[in-house]
Amino acid sequence: MDKAEKGLEEMEWISRFDELKSSALKELANIGISHVATAIGEISGEKIDISLPDMSDFYKSRLISNGTSGLVAAYLTVEGISDCTEALILLPKKDALELMNKFVNSEELDKTEVSSLPLADQKSIFCEIASIIAFTYFSAVDAMFNLKTHCGIPLVSFGDEEFSDFINNTIKMGEGISINTSFSSDEKQLNGNFMLIPDPKSVDVFFRAIGLVV
Repeated sequence: MDKAEKGLEEMEWISRFDELKSSALKELANIGISHVATAIGEISGEKIDISLPDMSDFYKSRLISNGTSGLVAAYLTVEGISDCTEALILLPKKDALELMNKFVNSEELDKTEVSSLPLADQKSIFCEIASIIAFTYFSAVDAMFNLKTHCGIPLVSFGDEEFSDFINNTIKMGEGISINTSFSSDEKQLNGNFMLIPDPKSVDVFFRAIGLVV
C-alpha cells in the first residue's frame, strides 16, 4: 500500500462527517469530560486540567501496537449513543494507585496502602472509580443532549494480564472513530486518557437526538 492509499484509508471514517457533525461528536466528549474532571478532582484533592477532545480514526490493532506497558485500563459498553459505543479509561499504573490511595483514604484515620492489597481488591477499587467516572460522564451527556444512556459494568485490566489480550478480549470494533481527551492534575502527579468509541455506522442515533438531519 503506497502513502496515498494509506492516507485515504486513514481518512475513511472521519471524512464521512461534515464539520457540524464532527463538532457535535467532539462536544459529546467535551461536555462529559469536564464533569469527570470535577469528579476526579474531588477524589484526588487536586485541580484537574483537561485537553480539548481530539477525534481521529480508530484501529484496534494500532492501539495494541502503540506500546502500552505500565498502563491500567477500564473498559465499558454504553447503550443509547450508537448500536455499539465503547469507552476506555487509561492511566499509568503509578497514577492509578495514587488516585486509588486518595479514594480509599479520604475519610480513614488509619491509612491503607493500596499496592499492598490483594490484586482482586485493587481491581475492585479501580472498578469503583471507573464506575464513578462513567456515571458522571454519561449523566452529564444525558442532561445536555436529552439522551438515555446506560453503561455496562466496567471490566478492568490491572496488571494481571497482557494489555493486548485485554484489548482483544473487550473492544468489539476493529476500526471506527475515537474521541480522545487527556486529563492531568495541576501538579502533574496524575495523568490519564478517556477514549469514547462510537460505532460510526450507527452514530445517527446521537445526531437524531440533538436534532441534526441524518
